[in-house]
Amino acid sequence: MARAMYGSVTETDTSDDERASRVERVLPQGVRKLCRVLADNGHGAWVVGGCVRDVLMGREASDWDIATSAQPEAVQKLFRRTIPTGIQHGTVTVLIDREQFEVTTLRGEAEYSDGRRPDHVFFVTSIEDDLGRRDFTVNAIAYDPVGRCLVDPWKGLSDLSEKVIRAVRDPMERFHEDGLRVLRAARFVSSLEFALEPATEAGIAPNLPTFAKVSPERIRDEWVKAFKAKAPSLAFEIMRRTGMLGVCCLPLHQLNDATFARTMQRLDQAPRDVSDASIREPFLARLGALLWDVDAKAADAWLDAMRYSKRDREAVQMTHRVRTLEGEPTEMQLRKAAAAMKQDVQWLLDLFVLDASLRSDASALETRERVLAVLDRGEAFTIKSLALTGADVMSLSGKGPGRYVGVVLEKLLAIILEDPSQNQRETLASHTQRMLREVS
Repeated sequence: MARAMYGSVTETDTSDDERASRVERVLPQGVRKLCRVLADNGHGAWVVGGCVRDVLMGREASDWDIATSAQPEAVQKLFRRTIPTGIQHGTVTVLIDREQFEVTTLRGEAEYSDGRRPDHVFFVTSIEDDLGRRDFTVNAIAYDPVGRCLVDPWKGLSDLSEKVIRAVRDPMERFHEDGLRVLRAARFVSSLEFALEPATEAGIAPNLPTFAKVSPERIRDEWVKAFKAKAPSLAFEIMRRTGMLGVCCLPLHQLNDATFARTMQRLDQAPRDVSDASIREPFLARLGALLWDVDAKAADAWLDAMRYSKRDREAVQMTHRVRTLEGEPTEMQLRKAAAAMKQDVQWLLDLFVLDASLRSDASALETRERVLAVLDRGEAFTIKSLALTGADVMSLSGKGPGRYVGVVLEKLLAIILEDPSQNQRETLASHTQRMLREVS
């Protein structure tokens, strides 16, 4: 019979048996083999962390991590194909049946002087001690495939049932060790749709100096994960009221209450479906929705500081460009906006209409149709759309390449944006000759 183990106390409970069986049913064959080899050689082996949590919640587990009492050198000797991926921290990747599994020796951790990683780790022999160093109780549950029992010394099963994010042991200690954990607490609230336990939330603000040490890349990655949630606003509301936003995104933190509330509505309602072919990167629509009301220059500077890619920055810049369509845009404004949106036009227009609906502005639907009409007529002009090329400009001038070529092409683009009928080779050649005479 499967058992749920709480520290040194073992309880037999039908519901816990069912939970253990749920993990057992979906356990990959490679994990079974790996744990059996370790057990046959006198070592304990447990599946740990997020994979256990997700399966117990009825979700699909993406990665299967194994903790073992075996030292890294012993793991390498027991399996033919291994990779010392993080051997200094006790982690060896084992390859079984063409799959890779991370196997980490049970460990404790010393001080975190940089607020992100332990200065050094030391190996322990107890799974309970290993689970005691983890961030939240729902991530501190282990499953023993050989004994077919759950190990839950920090009552993570109870918190799963009650849908609560609670720090393991003392939240002040957990957050002081690793500054990223305060952000992960907020992100798990949105990703799992749980509540944040009050004492755990109270431990966030005093540890913001540690959070300030976290790299921009790690913060960005947590935000991207939060964008995948049904309601990412749950995370960002926690970030705002605890002061996290003031540390990692001051322009967003400084929005007034009414604007921030509308931002949260826009964020939750923005597209997130990865099957939507109009969104090459699903999180971009939500990133754009989040920064919609932030000053364009401030938003771009922040994106750069947080190491977002050029592609990501351009997408957010487009959300600010599309805002120029508010009110009653001219045909020229429509053509400029349509050209700027490029392949992102669908989700950008969706955000435009969504924001307008939150502001009770009924004109956005008509503007959307006008933009789509511009695209249908082929009037979303760019320099590449011109009937005249840079080579043509040089031929007409009798000169070689130079800055003047780009200047002429930009002026020609302005002409056809104003009057699309002007986009004829002979007409543009005439304009070019006039411009060249004016500068000669």
